[in-house]
Amino acid sequence: MEGLFDFAQDIGLALSWVLPLLCYVGGTWFLVGGLLGILQRSAAQNGLLAKPFVPELMIAVGATFLSFPEFLNVGNRTLGFAANVDLGASQKLSFSTDTLSNAAKGGPLQTLTAILTVWHTYFACYGALIVYFAFVRQVGRAKGTNNSSPALNAVMGISGFFVMNADVIAPALLKELKLGS
Repeated sequence: MEGLFDFAQDIGLALSWVLPLLCYVGGTWFLVGGLLGILQRSAAQNGLLAKPFVPELMIAVGATFLSFPEFLNVGNRTLGFAANVDLGASQKLSFSTDTLSNAAKGGPLQTLTAILTVWHTYFACYGALIVYFAFVRQVGRAKGTNNSSPALNAVMGISGFFVMNADVIAPALLKELKLGS
């Protein structure tokens, strides 16, 4: 059991390093691509980035990626969550089967809370990664390189915020369903 929790924390820690890298590289790429698209448009060249609003969207998304933790914090506060996002500075939690056994004696709510505490880094980074890919898909849709709908991308982005806050949502849902104390 401890191996599973260690594995989940290791995946979360790996994502907490990969996601900032993706944000910096992707943000820079989108900024440069947007500027090149504006230059193509000003030179009256026809290209993929010369479509209306695509270069501007790429610049906006690039700027969002370069300040991604702040964007995620604003999104969390907008959706009513109090969690602050801190990408890349996660630490491993110590967890033992005794902790889980003691939580199991307290009922399903305490057990779920103990498990989600260990998986917090994973869910926070994975949810942020979902939000990242929602933006990338929307830019791809604007460029015409994929066939996703804007509604699907919006649902994907909002769902990413819910995944990021699974440790808040799941215990509240258990309380609402009267499955925990």
